[in-house]
Amino acid sequence: MENVHLPIRADRREQGKIIQRIERLEGVELEFTDLDVGDYLLPNGVVVERKSATDMVLSVVDKTLWESAAKLKANYQQVVYIVEGDLYEPRFHQQALDIHRALAHLTIALGISVLPSSDADNSGMLIYLLGLNAQIEPDPSDRPTKPDTRRKAAEFIVSGLPGVEADQARDLLRDIGSVRDIVNADAATLAQTDGLDAERAQRIESVVTYGSRTT
Repeated sequence: MENVHLPIRADRREQGKIIQRIERLEGVELEFTDLDVGDYLLPNGVVVERKSATDMVLSVVDKTLWESAAKLKANYQQVVYIVEGDLYEPRFHQQALDIHRALAHLTIALGISVLPSSDADNSGMLIYLLGLNAQIEPDPSDRPTKPDTRRKAAEFIVSGLPGVEADQARDLLRDIGSVRDIVNADAATLAQTDGLDAERAQRIESVVTYGSRTT
């Protein structure tokens, strides 16, 4: 591999074996900084969030995954989660179906990639290869338009919910408030929005509450 130059910005909290692995790879220029969201910033708007399988499952159970994913999606062109360990090892009394639903929603509704990794060494190699690929600029006509304001970013995120078109996303934000308020709203509240019927409101609630367990 010739003339490799790969700038990577890493959050200061990222230390240990993964950093040691990345630093050994050819052409890497590693800069540490304080990142509001994400763990690694790669060229051309690609961000990597690295989680242990336990942390990923816990974020599904306590529903913090969606706020984190929304922030990443609003700020960066392409979002990748790297998950270290076995997602399906029994923990926190979650069911495999909960994980399947979370991965499906991240992938289809939000366009976020989730890559498995066995350990920090493999995660470092994944980040390196992601960075090399991120340096290859796509055809501008094929590249999706990134929201250019916070309001448009919020509309972009809300329009990823099932059955929500761009106009409904604007109405939801106008009537209910922030993305967080919409995610936390029940079906009855959602259905009060113009153009959003009870059936679609119920579908939205079922998606954003999939990880909760009834007693």
